[in-house]
Amino acid sequence: MQNVTDNGKKMALTILTGQKIDGRRENDRIETVADVYQREQSVHILYQENQTKTHIRITGKTVHIHRLGALSGDLWFVEGAERDTRYETPYGRMMLTLDTHRIDWDEKKRRLYIRYNVLTDGALVSMNEITIEIKERKQYEKSGQ
Repeated sequence: MQNVTDNGKKMALTILTGQKIDGRRENDRIETVADVYQREQSVHILYQENQTKTHIRITGKTVHIHRLGALSGDLWFVEGAERDTRYETPYGRMMLTLDTHRIDWDEKKRRLYIRYNVLTDGALVSMNEITIEIKERKQYEKSGQ
């Protein structure tokens, strides 16, 4: 893996999320700055959004998102598998099952894509997508962001 971290400098991060709940589609876009580095066979992305620190670890077809703060929990995405997780929100604890259909990590484009469903008690709650793009801050700033 080359040029992912740009020699340890902070990188620009764009996170696009989409979810479909009861036939309604909702999308969100977050742009921030992140520390991005590689350790062993994993890429690590660290950033803060509002009162929540987030650490994303990408290892092959597994992605672990650890959040600590206003929203806390460990989300495990394993392509082709269901994983149970506990998620703490300001409204209380939620028990969820993540059913991951697809994980694509494009090392050259520095782009992560995850498609998954959220279930509670075996019932479908939402269909979701996450796209994370990592850019050098110079490219990010030139694009008007």
